[in-house]
Amino acid sequence: MKVLFDTNVLIDAITCRDDFKNQKKLMRYVANETIEGYISSKQITDIYYILRKYVSSETEKRRILRIIMEQFETLPCLKSVCEYCLRSNIEDYEDAVIDETAKIFNVGYIVTNNIDDFKNSKQIIITPRELVILLEAMNQ
Repeated sequence: MKVLFDTNVLIDAITCRDDFKNQKKLMRYVANETIEGYISSKQITDIYYILRKYVSSETEKRRILRIIMEQFETLPCLKSVCEYCLRSNIEDYEDAVIDETAKIFNVGYIVTNNIDDFKNSKQIIITPRELVILLEAMNQ
């Protein structure tokens, strides 16, 4: 199963923000290769920027990014995607880029905490909780 992770899911898992248990489980599924985890290259800089709020050590921020890049396949953020997303029906530009990247690289699912942000998506959009339930049902 190929899953593109929205930035908010990764940040929740890393910082133990909000209801992070399902996000942590999904990170373990990626680490154990139960699912194929993907991010776009653009998300790496976004994650670094957001981590500044939670992590003061530059060494620690870079360690976290290294782990993410080791665990997740990083898909390129193509110029054509960025241009297309300027006209996307998905209102949030960053979400449009994630959605279009998933489409172009045939990633079947996008896991996000913000389902409504992807209401115009053609991809399968799923919450961390829903994905954990689906994976647990498949592994029984």
